[in-house]
This record gives sequence, structure tokens and C-alpha cells, in this order.
Amino acid sequence: MSCWNKERKVKVLAFLRRRLLILVFAAMFVLNYNPQMLFNTHYQHWGWNFALLASILIILLMKLRDPRDWKEKLGLNFCRRDIWGFFIVTSILLVISFYLVDYVSGYSNVCFKPMLFYYKQYLSADYPFQIVLSNYLYYIPETFNEEMIIGALILFAIERKFKQLNQTTIAIGIALVFSLMHQALYAWSPVQPGILLTTSTLLTLFFVGVIRNILILKTRKIVYSWALHLSFNLVFFSGFFVKVTTNKMASEPEKFNIVFGNWLMLALTGTVAIMFIIWLNKDKIFSRSNSVNYFK
Repeated sequence: MSCWNKERKVKVLAFLRRRLLILVFAAMFVLNYNPQMLFNTHYQHWGWNFALLASILIILLMKLRDPRDWKEKLGLNFCRRDIWGFFIVTSILLVISFYLVDYVSGYSNVCFKPMLFYYKQYLSADYPFQIVLSNYLYYIPETFNEEMIIGALILFAIERKFKQLNQTTIAIGIALVFSLMHQALYAWSPVQPGILLTTSTLLTLFFVGVIRNILILKTRKIVYSWALHLSFNLVFFSGFFVKVTTNKMASEPEKFNIVFGNWLMLALTGTVAIMFIIWLNKDKIFSRSNSVNYFK
């Protein structure tokens, strides 16, 4: 009787844990992505409020579900050095991202204009600054949530579930899904113009996904992948891309093709992705080379 009760208790707990995980993903996908569209309102500054609420709910639900190791599963096992590292790396990458996006945009005869400085020129002279500021604030919790859920939680879960897969295979597999998800979003989303991403854009996104995944798998934290994601999104999404010949602004998928579809971005991200794969496997590479030298 006691064994039966114990077995039943285990099943009930497993059922509840699955339901909590569903709520975690629901909080992520319902509240994290431009919820002003979901709630049919034009108050864009609601976006960061709901995304921040999603962050709080994700952490609370995961803490309830896995009280002992929720930080490890979400990649939040930060120390003080990590926090300082996040601010330093984010600041450096913000500068690099700005000059890189500005430089590669020129190859497509597109002028890149940061919203923070040009919103009156391209929106309206009386456009509220708080909405512009909120647009920037939105990407802080939005990227944080993506790194926790689409990053650490999924990567570590696959690693635990499929022990026969090595980290390189996991990083590459999830990066491929990451790239194709962007294509699906812009092809079928009701709020996008349906413009497809080019092959070079998809390859660049794939390389970016590999870099992000390896950062998480290698460090076991989201601190540096979040710094990379946040710094680039703050520059890329919060900017106007104006076509020089027509003086028209590019749509979101066109922005991706302008920046990520550029040969320079493809070569740069591909090179860094290869370096990161070597970094991830350096122990195996060096152990093999030492073994070869020993037998020689």
C-alpha cells in the first residue's frame, strides 16, 4: 500500500512539474513578443512591462518546479564577476555592433540611423520620447527571456535527455532550428510582410546560433550569450534602415537581409563559429594530439 502511494505521489509530482513547464513556456511566448499587438493596443511601451513580467513569472515558476537547481537549468548561476563581465562585454559589443551594422548597411546602399537620435526626423517632430526609450528597454527582458528558455533551458534539457549527443551536435542542431525559425516567422507571421530571408542570411543566423549555443554550453551560464544578444538587438532592431535610392525604410526581414545577408557578416560569423567549435572541443583535440605525439 505504501509503495502504491509512493508511486502515485511520484506520478502526481511529475504531472505538476510538466504543467509548470507548460506555464513557463506560455509566459515566454504570450508575454515576451510585442504583447501590445496581442492586446490590440498601440501603446508600445507596454512591451517591456509584459516582457519583464514574463521574466519574473519564468523565474518564480522554475523556482517552484525545481527549487534545488532552477538557477543551473536557466543558466542564472551568476557570481559577482559574471555581473561585471556582462556590463563590460555588453558595452564593448554595443560599440562594435553599431559600427558593424553601419558599415555593412552601406554595401546595400542603405543608410543606418539609430532611432534614439533620428526618431523625430523619421517618425514625427512630436513623437513621445518615452516610447522611443521603451523600445530600447523592451530588448533587455526580451533577450533575457530568450536566453533562459530558448537558450539554457532547452540546451541543457537536450543534453540531459540525449546523453549520446555531444555538445557540438547539440549546438549545431539547435542553431539550425534557430535559423529556420526566423524564416518561418517572416514567411507566415500575420504582422510581417512575408518577405523571405536569403540563403546567406539564414547561414549567418545559423553561425550566430552556433556561437550563442556554445557560449551557454561551455560556460553553463547565459551571461555572455545574453550580452551578445542584447547588444546587437539594441542596435539592430532600434534603428532605421533607409534606402538611399528610394528614401524608404526597410521592413524587418529586409533589415535581416541587409545586415545578415552581407558577405562580410557571413564570413565573420562563420569564422567565429569555427573558432568556438574548436574552443568547445579543445580538450579532445589536445588530448588526441598528445596521444599521437606520445606514440611517435
